[in-house]
Amino acid sequence: MDEEAPGGFLHFRQIILPPIRLLVTLGDPAGIGPEVLLRSLVHPPAGARLNVIGDLRLLRPLARRLRVKIPWDRYDWVDLANTGPVRAGCPGPASGRAAYAYLEEAVRRLKRGEADALVTGPVSKEVIARSGIRWRGHTEYLAGQFRCRTTMMFVTGRVRVSLVTTHWAIREVPRRLKREEVVRVLEATRRAMVRDFGIRRPRIGLAALNPHGGEGGMFGGEEKKILLPAARRVPGVAGPLPADSLIQHAARGEYDAVAAIYHDQALIPVKLLGWERAVNVTLGLPFVRTSPVHGTAFDIAGKGKADPSSMQSAIALAIQLARRRG
Repeated sequence: MDEEAPGGFLHFRQIILPPIRLLVTLGDPAGIGPEVLLRSLVHPPAGARLNVIGDLRLLRPLARRLRVKIPWDRYDWVDLANTGPVRAGCPGPASGRAAYAYLEEAVRRLKRGEADALVTGPVSKEVIARSGIRWRGHTEYLAGQFRCRTTMMFVTGRVRVSLVTTHWAIREVPRRLKREEVVRVLEATRRAMVRDFGIRRPRIGLAALNPHGGEGGMFGGEEKKILLPAARRVPGVAGPLPADSLIQHAARGEYDAVAAIYHDQALIPVKLLGWERAVNVTLGLPFVRTSPVHGTAFDIAGKGKADPSSMQSAIALAIQLARRRG
């Protein structure tokens, strides 16, 4: 409550919000994860305390070589030494096991309630799988660990696109497309717009599967049989709409979010519109999780060429969403 100070003036008590507790994992230590992370830590983000999970024996010499000045004492470090020698640009079993170990440690801390949000560095699905670990991806792993249904969303600027299907072969998409799953993704997208992005009445565009929105069934029946009935069950949803122009309409502000049917239908326009600042967000988890949209880029790892913009955006967005939830 405001109090009256001598002389009749009111003064206000300062509201001090606790810092967001943010976990950040290194990703595959043989990729560009270490470099983009270091460049993202030059200036500590306001309103958050970062707990970085990685290998300091790798990070400290890399920072010196890249001439990146890190305020090391401004962060909390979980130093997990790699299980074998790791060289930049040379992925192998040791780097795959290390990437998995960083994530395992993050999950342990999240289950103990020690963090509000998680930012994951880029990993290679192939490298982790070849190291002897069953692995389909970060999203699937986290969904299994926390026993929840998740939805992938990609954010760049004002464009937000969620995925109905994720890592499926294109030939599998029509066969596995189910009305109830479309409804679930639309509802998850709507909840995220309200809770995480503060949009009270979100406008969501549902993409069609087939060209031209199916042309009334000429190019396929999924629009009439599956997508249109799903769209009618969720408030604020329009569609199915031709996918070749839908995300451009969202970029102009006509939709607050888009639900795309398959991976590249979303990712190609998102990366064209804003590759550098695009962020992957996992909806449905009991905490905020973001990551950069790029991969491990082993071909340029350790060469000082990696752009940290997507990692910086992932950290900033994680703090913003966690603050809104809190």
